[in-house]
Amino acid sequence: MVRVILSLVFVFIFSFSATADNLKVGVYLSTTGPVAAWGRLEWDGIKVAHSLKGKVRGKSVKLILEDVGSRPEGAALAAEKLVNEGIRFVVGPVASFAAFAAIPIFEKYGVVDVIPTANAKGLSENRTFISRVCFNNAQQARVMANYIASAKLKKGVIVEDISQDYSVDLTNNFIKEFKKCGGTVIKIFRISSSDSDFLALATQIKRLNPDFVYLTTYYNSIALTLKDLRAMGYKNKVFAGSAASSQALIDIAKDAAEGLVFTDDFDPLIPQGRLSKNFIDIFKKRYDRFPDSPEALAADAYLLLINSIEKSRKLTPIDVANEARNAVFYGVTGKIIIKNGIVKRTIVLRKVENSQFRPVAVFEP
Repeated sequence: MVRVILSLVFVFIFSFSATADNLKVGVYLSTTGPVAAWGRLEWDGIKVAHSLKGKVRGKSVKLILEDVGSRPEGAALAAEKLVNEGIRFVVGPVASFAAFAAIPIFEKYGVVDVIPTANAKGLSENRTFISRVCFNNAQQARVMANYIASAKLKKGVIVEDISQDYSVDLTNNFIKEFKKCGGTVIKIFRISSSDSDFLALATQIKRLNPDFVYLTTYYNSIALTLKDLRAMGYKNKVFAGSAASSQALIDIAKDAAEGLVFTDDFDPLIPQGRLSKNFIDIFKKRYDRFPDSPEALAADAYLLLINSIEKSRKLTPIDVANEARNAVFYGVTGKIIIKNGIVKRTIVLRKVENSQFRPVAVFEP
């Protein structure tokens, strides 16, 4: 009898209560620590998306925010707390290191997680309850490698953050894709997120004088590297991955950021449809600024989750996960095609020009 009662309670927790007035959606982001600039932006984006779609199946959606603290162990603790609170639908995190720490917990307990911005390989592939809305590193590496090769740039160096899964994965993918284009990476410079002085690195790069530098690090390290590269007189092209997409990069690097080209999922200057334009307008009224990629991707992660709950027939986590992992979704950031958790989506090339991000090109899925 005891086993039967416990089983019924377990099913009850994992399903929608017929009498509950609201549905709790967990949000786990880095709102403190090294990648907090992204985490706080993503929270802003989710709140605007919630204002657009605050109800599902007649229930009000209640957002529960947990801070990851920009640490893997923080992500694991946040995941465990959300699970213990009976939450079965979540959005997050910002970075791949946090996702790798939280995903095993969500997979074990059957919690649906839609990832906004973590790009590393293996996060949503071959999973049961995990989906995402951003491109993976193989996709952005391919676009950037082809773009650089089309500019007749043959030899480059990479600056990689060995403490970040995202950076290591993007580096490996870029080397492979650039080799296919006939290019060569002549050296990889390895740093850590805690590093703040890149003058020695910049001196070595200046001496090598490569055609370009590709930065697979996060926005704060990118900004500091740019400052030291320009201070040492390096004048050739500099490119970066999607982790460059933060106003904080321009705030830190200032003029040294000029000319940087990077891959991204979104640019507010080229809205991708009616939902995109509506989101941008509401966001701008609320925060007196344009949303950028972190805000827009976080909004899409939330909206995809709510859309999947609406479409699910049985309203159980496994059914919601199946919807989220297999969808054609027209979001704030453009068209997103997801099959078995693998994403094909709109990719934007952006450039820093006059202290602002400007679109360079758009690649449709």
